[in-house]
Amino acid sequence: MNLHRKTLVLLHGHGVDDSIWDSVDALLNEYYTVVRPNISLFTFCKTVEEYADELHRFLTTAVIEKCTLIGHSMGGYIALAFAEKYPEMLEGFGLFHSTAYADDESKKHQRNQTIDMLRNYGTEMFVKNTVGNLYGDRFKELYPEKLKEHVARFGKIPTEALITGINAMRDREDRTAVLATMPFPVLFIIGMQDKLIPFESCISLSDYPKQSYPFILAEAGHMGMVERPDASARMISWYMSKI
Repeated sequence: MNLHRKTLVLLHGHGVDDSIWDSVDALLNEYYTVVRPNISLFTFCKTVEEYADELHRFLTTAVIEKCTLIGHSMGGYIALAFAEKYPEMLEGFGLFHSTAYADDESKKHQRNQTIDMLRNYGTEMFVKNTVGNLYGDRFKELYPEKLKEHVARFGKIPTEALITGINAMRDREDRTAVLATMPFPVLFIIGMQDKLIPFESCISLSDYPKQSYPFILAEAGHMGMVERPDASARMISWYMSKI
């Protein structure tokens, strides 16, 4: 056993939990110490900064001093806040279907509508209504049962925890400047069919860091770790070998 293995922290996004990393974890944990915090039940974090503080507490308690942090979607927003507050803990960083830009007014309005929907109809209806936007068209066509599994698994997340996350996402700051100051190359994994964070917006982020490694999942939507786990694991592993 290699006692000096790199630590890879995979932080999931909103509306799911750490189980979304199962397939990628299985492909990587032979080579790295894979850590998957579960933030899906939190109702006490009001901002992405507070989520970042909680992540810091979690890693410190686990006696993790250095890690590569890769955040998916909302996990990326938290990871950027973490990188701003605790840069000394990072030896690598990646955004997985995520962005450093803040919400515009239209997106903030949409978030408020989603909160209203959650309050009125609950988690299961929210997940049923949004699952179609998470996956690419080809994946939905080939694996309709995977979407049913998604609804069954994540339709039980507490409504208040989802609302807490939406509030934090809506009010987060632009953190492109954080990308610009990172002392190591930054990984970007981008879904060509991502309906939540457009491809053009994601690819433009790669101009900010001093060195970027942008990878594109051509047939993936917003859930590349589920849609293309093999390719996702290869991209992460390649990046880990470069830092």
